[in-house]
Amino acid sequence: MEERSRKQESEWRRWVEESGLTDIWRRLRGISPFPGRIPRNLEIFLVRPSWLHAFRRFGMNREVWRRLKYENFVEWSYRVDQAVETSARLARAPPSREELYQVDNLCYLSHPPAYLCRPDIGKSTCELLYGKYATVEYVHVDDFTGEIYWINGYHNEDGIPVHRWTVGVSEELSSLFDAEDEEAFFTSSTTRTTAADRKGLEESLNLRHQALGIRLKDIPKRYWDTYDWGAVLRGELEGIKARALPQYPHSTLYLSCVSAYISMIAQNALTSTEFFLWVYYGLNTRALGVRYNLFSHVPAPPLFRTLLNLPQETFVRRMAQLFLGGHDAFHKQACGRKKTPHLFKIRKLFFERGPFYPHSKGIVPPFVMARVIPPSLEPINLRQDLETPPSKEFLELLESEAGLNRETGELPPLEETSRFHFLLDPSVELLRPSDFPPMDWSRGQVWPFDLTREKLELMVEEGYDGSGKNVEYYSRLADRKMGKKVD
Repeated sequence: MEERSRKQESEWRRWVEESGLTDIWRRLRGISPFPGRIPRNLEIFLVRPSWLHAFRRFGMNREVWRRLKYENFVEWSYRVDQAVETSARLARAPPSREELYQVDNLCYLSHPPAYLCRPDIGKSTCELLYGKYATVEYVHVDDFTGEIYWINGYHNEDGIPVHRWTVGVSEELSSLFDAEDEEAFFTSSTTRTTAADRKGLEESLNLRHQALGIRLKDIPKRYWDTYDWGAVLRGELEGIKARALPQYPHSTLYLSCVSAYISMIAQNALTSTEFFLWVYYGLNTRALGVRYNLFSHVPAPPLFRTLLNLPQETFVRRMAQLFLGGHDAFHKQACGRKKTPHLFKIRKLFFERGPFYPHSKGIVPPFVMARVIPPSLEPINLRQDLETPPSKEFLELLESEAGLNRETGELPPLEETSRFHFLLDPSVELLRPSDFPPMDWSRGQVWPFDLTREKLELMVEEGYDGSGKNVEYYSRLADRKMGKKVD
């Protein structure tokens, strides 16, 4: 595995050099905390210009990058803590049918805590993915240093997170802890296991691999692919788990391995539909022409392999149907603006300008988001992305900007078209922030998957406030007003 990893990394570095991507990266200013250093996932940085724009606005440097990593960590952690509370509340008092998709009754469960769902559905899917008993640890590596800087996760019983296990957090991040964090991450109890102080959290990352002799946090420096370094790390964490969580010997340990940048993209998706799109690319990198895993579950749940054989549009639609009954949710923040100011700035920027700014400005309707065509680093076929044929306008755009071959359905790679941006169906009007009721990011909003400008306006006109309460009623009412047949 080590020899293969060295070969993979060498081939990747040679490829990005020959493709000219490293030259482009070096010419960009104000986006790198480590000027001159080539990050992991360089390709993904360059095909997400909206994030480059956000980094420039922050005035990216090492301190800003450190702060972003801290905010990323605490937002993930407190999301699942809230999910435990919400799940328990709804188990005691199940919501009425009208309140099933009310935002107050939706939460983030731990697979991963990145999209909103009904707790009862989240419980079932967690069992489907991992089984009845599972301990899931999220492992984050810095794209620039190659070091693991936090490992934190949850033990699930019957599909519900019941115990948090914080293995380690770098002192770089823990030094930013406030009083709330110190209580959450320095105090073990019947529902959480953690070290007693910053030094203890850092020491866990500095433990030596018994066979390799290297520190756990340095394992990704030796193994290139996220699955490979996750597999090497998992054996060590199983031993630590046996000592730290002796009450759960029956659970399978899963690692979710990802880099800081890829994690931030997932966490800061505006909506559930957008998140499912990034999951598809992260686990099915052939859709982007990337030659390694951007994100890995170790071991990989068998269900993932089945789902990833679906076209992109089909995958996203089914995820929306499964977790939110065919609706779409604007994600809510678990942490407040004071605690995570950078994340609020990112959310505000993407809400005002859209996730594909500057190439398109506006909020992408959910069903259009499922059908976006990404730039690819290798030739791909349109059938990889679309379940249904493109509109006439979309087809013409794909020919003119993406070089689509109508006969074969093949789309040429980035180096032949110089296309770094995603293409959207131009026959569908993008949504504007002003179209929506006032947005409270601590609560989010819920809308139908088939949302259009006209449908949005009609639902608001009829009194829908975005809360998710009675969303199905207002959706059907708007459909009738538009002349659609409603069951």
